[in-house]
Amino acid sequence: MRTIDPFEILDGKAIKYLDVFGVEDGIALKSKYEDKSYWIYDYYCMHQTCDCQEVYLEFVEELKGNKQAGQHFGVRVSFGDNQFVLEDYNISKQKAMDIAEDTLKYSKDVMELFKQRYQQMKEKGTQIITESAKAAKMPHVHAEPVIGRNEPCPCGSGKKYKKCCGAA
Repeated sequence: MRTIDPFEILDGKAIKYLDVFGVEDGIALKSKYEDKSYWIYDYYCMHQTCDCQEVYLEFVEELKGNKQAGQHFGVRVSFGDNQFVLEDYNISKQKAMDIAEDTLKYSKDVMELFKQRYQQMKEKGTQIITESAKAAKMPHVHAEPVIGRNEPCPCGSGKKYKKCCGAA
């Protein structure tokens, strides 16, 4: 998890669910296709007034050992019609579409999970913006140093504070 900057939300940046909530719900998203496993990272717009009703899914091939980067691709999925559009990919377009379709088209549960997470992200986005606005309005209190009764008076009189400016 990381701290989300309110400006990321206000700019409409898609933010990864794991960055906001970690694995609190205990759900790690993974897909298996032709003996390869792909981690699925879901990104959402957290801006409370945006009604985009979509999720961006990043599929990243799970690699064994110390290999740097495997195959990956991204799709944008609309909640209205469950249609998806392939956006970023380093594998063949057809293979990416097949993996996405295999993952998304045959599971109503996964789309319901994304819709729930979309709501959670919107609520959290509202909370972050509200807390940020409140913090911006909080007055900044600069604490004055406390002067002890028997210390020299800061006015420079040479008297003890209690006999000078501290006399009540």
